[in-house]
Amino acid sequence: MTTTIPLTSVSQIISPPNVLLEAKNLRKHYNVSQGFFKPKATAKALDGVSFSLNPGKTLAVVGESGCGKSTLARQITMIEPPTDGELWMDGVNIADADRAMLKRVRPLVQMVFQNPYASLNPRKKVSAMLEEPLIINTHLSKSQRAEKAQAMMAKVGLRPEHYNRFPHMFSGGQRQRVAIARALMLDPKVIVADEPVSALDVSIQAQVLNLLMDLQDATGVAYLFISHNLSVVEHIADEVLVMYLGKAVEHGGKKDIFSRPMHPYTKALLASTPRLDPAQRQQKMMLPGELPSPLAPPPGCSFNNRCPHAIALCREIIPPLEEFEGRLVACHRVAEIN
Repeated sequence: MTTTIPLTSVSQIISPPNVLLEAKNLRKHYNVSQGFFKPKATAKALDGVSFSLNPGKTLAVVGESGCGKSTLARQITMIEPPTDGELWMDGVNIADADRAMLKRVRPLVQMVFQNPYASLNPRKKVSAMLEEPLIINTHLSKSQRAEKAQAMMAKVGLRPEHYNRFPHMFSGGQRQRVAIARALMLDPKVIVADEPVSALDVSIQAQVLNLLMDLQDATGVAYLFISHNLSVVEHIADEVLVMYLGKAVEHGGKKDIFSRPMHPYTKALLASTPRLDPAQRQQKMMLPGELPSPLAPPPGCSFNNRCPHAIALCREIIPPLEEFEGRLVACHRVAEIN
């Protein structure tokens, strides 16, 4: 029988007191059909994730496809409600908020999507897309909306003549600048960036990343940055949350995570990142097997069937996310293997 040990509070260890967004044991489970005459199964896409986000900071969420990163993004942006847990934003527990309260809080959290062309309406001009959030959420006049939209375009590096153009008339990097401008129109406190540069050329990625960092310095907005590219994460993040099969396995400052990862899964992720500098290259770590199905996770530690250090305890008891050398790690043997 699997036993769960209570989770240590992330905010008490990682974050200073001025917390902007805080998740406590956030869960999202889906009932999945298995076919005729078969009972529905439960997919635990998000299974007890806790973290906090501070103004002007960037929390990067990393992990394999299927680990729950995009599900977490949908909870933060209030696209769907969590199954259990708490999500605090601006003094409101979003998980239990009614429609009126959600309408008040939603403008505070905006999203930048992976594919800028798919996220922009091809039938609308940039002017219409930038002004639409203001029409819905504010009482500004037409001239005031246009003035604010043009000012935001200037902030993200777009020229005045771009104001009346359609998305197909832009390059990929310019489209993502439009998407970033749209996300900032309501002066949000948090922006969820889901793989915002993965669809762009490498040379353009650096420009967009530097733009995001400059805008953060100017506005104090916080980023929840989701990415597969650990080189990008190392450039932009302040903290890193490593997820595996719906759970957080390591959480700490960027420098701590990249210089000395503690969890075996974090070590494997960083070892797979290409490095130009031989001194920064880590020993390759091949993980056997594939990511287990969230419909049938292994008992105990969810990583035990791929971990080279797993023992009987790992297959019986879920490890808690506890403090170890200045970061949070969910591993029974963390002290022995580091």
